[in-house]
Amino acid sequence: MATNNKQTKAERQQSAREKARQMQEDQRRQEKRRSLMVRWGVVIGVVVVVAVVVGVIFMNSSRSIPDAGPAPSPGNAQGGITLTSTTELAPGDEGLGEVDASKVEVSESSGQPPETIPGAEARPEGEPAQIIIYADANCVHCHEFEAQNADQLNQWLDAGEVTVEYRMLDFLDNPATGNYSSRAANASLCMAENSPENYNSFLEQIFASYAEHQGEGMSDDELQQLASGMGADIGSCMDGNEYRPYVKYTGAKAREAGIPGTPSVWVQGQEWSTNAESGQSFTEWAQGVIDES
Repeated sequence: MATNNKQTKAERQQSAREKARQMQEDQRRQEKRRSLMVRWGVVIGVVVVVAVVVGVIFMNSSRSIPDAGPAPSPGNAQGGITLTSTTELAPGDEGLGEVDASKVEVSESSGQPPETIPGAEARPEGEPAQIIIYADANCVHCHEFEAQNADQLNQWLDAGEVTVEYRMLDFLDNPATGNYSSRAANASLCMAENSPENYNSFLEQIFASYAEHQGEGMSDDELQQLASGMGADIGSCMDGNEYRPYVKYTGAKAREAGIPGTPSVWVQGQEWSTNAESGQSFTEWAQGVIDES
């Protein structure tokens, strides 16, 4: 018996309505996909533009700081400032005058501390032991080192047992922080030049501030206010980026010496992390080195 495959009028209408609904649904899906693609395209475009702008700003800000410039009067040929007590600085290297970072032959770091560094040696018996600290204002480990050891360093300084030389670096410069490492280093050098008795206290506050800014750094206004609270006016020195070339020079000299990171701490020509016994604190190790001097 033959079957009747013809649809009724009602069935044909229902089928047509279903096809129309399906076509509308497909069209909505396509429009949604197109809308998402447009949105993601806009987002990606914005991200690219922001990245380009930030990169240009960073490159322009770096280029705006010359390689050559004046050294602060307490500065030495390695880019350091040396404390002889908590309120006194040693004179800088005579005739240093101006430095030029472009003339420093930067070495590729091995990732390990070098065996020796320029300007670090054991002092003769009877003279204060020499401590050199390579540090970065935006370095969390420098913050931790200072929090643990600043009091002891100050005790040794005021007892005349040591000198402490800080070589403040630009290793963690970042456009997102306005190159805070260099800005803070410059501020500290402005203090060394204009208010040497407060240099040590100013550095202590810079390192301590990491607990609050957590890598974002302080603004120039905040750095100037910090100095102002100590009775020092470093506004014109900071605004003119007076010692930013010296900061570049200090970083270049550290890279030339093979310093892989911060803090890198040397006592009587010996580097702490590679010479201390396992589990030995810096104070324990350094006291032993000082006692042997």
